[in-house]
Amino acid sequence: MSALLRYQAAILLRSHRWIFPLIAYGLLISVGAAGSSSLAESLDWSAAMLVPIVAFLTRAMLTAEPDAARACVAAAAGTVKAQLATLLVAVGGGALLGLAGICFGLLTAEPPTTAVGGTDKLAAIAGHPGIVVAGLLTTLVCLFVGSAVGALFNPPLLRHPGAAMLATLAAAVFGLASDVSPAGAALRFTSQTASPVAAHWPGSFPLVAALSLLAVTWAASTYAATRRDTRARADG
Repeated sequence: MSALLRYQAAILLRSHRWIFPLIAYGLLISVGAAGSSSLAESLDWSAAMLVPIVAFLTRAMLTAEPDAARACVAAAAGTVKAQLATLLVAVGGGALLGLAGICFGLLTAEPPTTAVGGTDKLAAIAGHPGIVVAGLLTTLVCLFVGSAVGALFNPPLLRHPGAAMLATLAAAVFGLASDVSPAGAALRFTSQTASPVAAHWPGSFPLVAALSLLAVTWAASTYAATRRDTRARADG
């Protein structure tokens, strides 16, 4: 499995498909930093922007490998492992972006308490670790939802390029706007806390629901990939 992960990571890096998600995420969290005042709000914004970015990063990974190369990898290592490696590399890239967004929020957002800057600002943040932990949990929920959206609305489940892109975008927007979505529910739950020095906890239900959604969509994507490769070998 480690060899498959290195292989898929090399595909992502050499295809340069990580550039657009990186630039888009940087621009989005910069806009959010300009409009948010507290650290908790900044962390919530950077987490929310992971949903569309990770969804399209997952699509980039699912469509990056040529058909012939994918068939060779599936024959050598198995379709299930190959598909899981693709999804894991995409979610790993999203996790790196999420950590970068959290670091950006720590450096640019207003501290929970009054601080002059530099060491004082870091000390003020260190005095409220719950805010950072809550931001990490919200980031995790949004990371799972973004990966689930990308796996569900892209090959091998949805193979038409135009329909896949539109469905991914629509599902990402729905994931942020609707309370039915774990990401939307987590972000609405955090907004109920008005105090700038209070942690915006996402709640346990959105986290469990996001993890369940991720497991279901990954299983569906892996099953569809297995069926696709089985039909391809039968036709061949």
